Amino acid sequence: MISSIFISAFLALALGWVWYSPKMFGKVWLEAIGRSPGEVEESLARYIVTFVGWLVAAFVYGFLISNPFLKGIKDYILLSIAIWGAFMMPAKAHAIMWGNFNTKLLWIDGGYMLAGYLIFAFVFALRLHAGIF
Repeated sequence: MISSIFISAFLALALGWVWYSPKMFGKVWLEAIGRSPGEVEESLARYIVTFVGWLVAAFVYGFLISNPFLKGIKDYILLSIAIWGAFMMPAKAHAIMWGNFNTKLLWIDGGYMLAGYLIFAFVFALRLHAGIF
């Protein structure tokens, strides 16, 4: 299970590099946060915090899928969507609406989080049902 947690967290972090790249949502995201490319400082600390956040999320996800009612990838995908809809989106929407941020952030960041949780579904399905990881 430990390897699935680390692989899930790493893949979710790697997805962020692609997701926020200029070829995907990076330009719109920068516009939404009111910054230009040179104004966003990339630092190792930010990546470490993001990775640790994904590690915690993957650990909890691993705990949740141990529920005997969850039988396979379909259930894991539904769990990913439920976690996203119940916990991530309300918190993100609250921060954006009350923090006066651009609502595009809700969909850019929210989409990234959903994609990350879906990565968890596939990694844990591979572990539990195909014996990989």
